[in-house]
Amino acid sequence: MTSPKPLLAFYGATGGSCLAALVPALQAGYDCTALARKPSKLTNLLLSKGILQSAINTHLHITQGDVLSVEAVKGPLALNGRPADIIISGIGITTFGQSRQEVTICANALTNIMTALREINAQAKSKPLLVALSSTGITQNEMPRDLPVLMMPFYHCGLKNPHADKIAMEKIIESEMSKGEEAVVRGFVLPRPSLLTNGKAKGSEKVRVGDEEKPAVGYTISRDDVGWWIFESLVQKDAQRWVGKKPSLTY
Repeated sequence: MTSPKPLLAFYGATGGSCLAALVPALQAGYDCTALARKPSKLTNLLLSKGILQSAINTHLHITQGDVLSVEAVKGPLALNGRPADIIISGIGITTFGQSRQEVTICANALTNIMTALREINAQAKSKPLLVALSSTGITQNEMPRDLPVLMMPFYHCGLKNPHADKIAMEKIIESEMSKGEEAVVRGFVLPRPSLLTNGKAKGSEKVRVGDEEKPAVGYTISRDDVGWWIFESLVQKDAQRWVGKKPSLTY
C-alpha cells in the first residue's frame, strides 16, 4: 500500500519561491494549507499560473491572517485534524528599500511557527520537517565562501539587515533542534539560493546545488527554479539527503 502524500503547509506563498513550490504541489494533487493576509490575492496568483479553480477548491485550504500572529500561524499547521508533514516558509522582505531598515520578519515568523507548533502539537506523535528559505552570503565559522568575490560588497552592505535576519532565523531553528526529542520539528532544510531574480525558470538541469562544506558559487537564480527544487527535492523525492543541511542553489 502506497503512503499518502504529505500534507504541506506554506508560509509566504503569495510570492517568490514559496509560490513557485506551491504551484507544482497543487498540480500534482498534494493537499496544501497556506497563510495569507489576503486569500483572494493568493487565489488570483494561482489562477494566473494556470492552476484550476477546482484544484484550489479541492487541494488548498487558506487561513487568513498574518505570520506575526501566533494564533493565525496555527491555522495551516493542521487540516481536518491531520498535522502538516512538511512546513515550507518563504517569508522575507519583498523590496530592496526594506533592506535599509532593521529587518526581523524571518526571525519573528519562525519564532511564531515554533511557538504555534509547541502549543498545538505538544502530544503529537509525528513532527513536521521544516523547510525555511535562507540566503547565500551568511556563512559563518570559517566555512567556505558561497558567493562570488564581486558580489561581496553588495551583499555585506546592501543586504546587511535582511541577512542579519536570516542569520537570526537559522539560529532559532538550530536552537530548537538542539532540544533533541523535545524539539517540535523532526528536522530542517535551509536552502540558500544566490541572488533571486524574477526570470523564467531554466530547469533543474541548470541548477547547481552544493552544501556548506562545498557550496555551489554563482551570481543569480530564478525564484521559479528555487521553488521547483524545493518541491522536487524535498517533497517529491526523499528529503533525507538534505535534512540538517543548508544547500546552496545557483546557476
